[in-house]
Amino acid sequence: MPVRTAAVIYLARGFEADHTERFRRFVESYRAHSAGHEHKLYIIFKGFATAMHRAAAEEAFDGLDFKAIDTDDLSFDLGAYADALRVVSDDHVCFLNTNSEISAPFWLAKLLRNLDSPGVGMVGATGSFESLRYINGLFPEFPNPHLRTNAFAMRREHARELLGSYAIRTKLDAFFAESGADGLTRRILARGLTCLVVGGDGRGYALPLWPSSETSRQGTQGNLLVHDNYTRAFEQMGAQEREEVTFASWGRAIPATVTEAHTYRFD
Repeated sequence: MPVRTAAVIYLARGFEADHTERFRRFVESYRAHSAGHEHKLYIIFKGFATAMHRAAAEEAFDGLDFKAIDTDDLSFDLGAYADALRVVSDDHVCFLNTNSEISAPFWLAKLLRNLDSPGVGMVGATGSFESLRYINGLFPEFPNPHLRTNAFAMRREHARELLGSYAIRTKLDAFFAESGADGLTRRILARGLTCLVVGGDGRGYALPLWPSSETSRQGTQGNLLVHDNYTRAFEQMGAQEREEVTFASWGRAIPATVTEAHTYRFD
């Protein structure tokens, strides 16, 4: 099998007052954990108040070999990723949002090895069964399995076709693109492909095993491949609140054996 090329696309959004700290958290984790797979790094810059803020933000990435991509701040994360794909030619693409913090070695190799498994169309660091039907009745009822788009990877041809097909102008549009009836995960599943949650252990957990992957909103989240603000918030919650959000994410799913998960060695 030929070696497939890979791109890592990090979204550096400068809207929040503490955006520089968010960028530095990502950079520190990127330096600390070997990707385990050769790749090109792209940084999307968007949402800065002024050109001076944009220029200052780039200092957070000093020393990294990357290509900068500038885009507007109109279409949320998925829209920015679609814009970036116009200049990316690699076979596989890994997307990381502004709040991403890598938490395991060989993280990219783990994602891509699972993505290359037969019948797999998309992999991600976190997933959920949660339904946002309480926000809008058009969301599918629980269980509503979807990979979260904080850290995920796809083949470039799928990413170009699917990410660019969403018209995202509001936060609700972004929610629909992630977990709606026509959301990204459901479009992959409709192609007869599956979606895996990939843990820090390198295993790719098939959909029935997501609730037992020890990733997002489960136990200590000790198997997370990539943290973000969502998973960090869970760590700060009290016991009762944790129980409530775990139920919202997974219901009363009974943990299944993990022996069906794809397992690889990363030495």
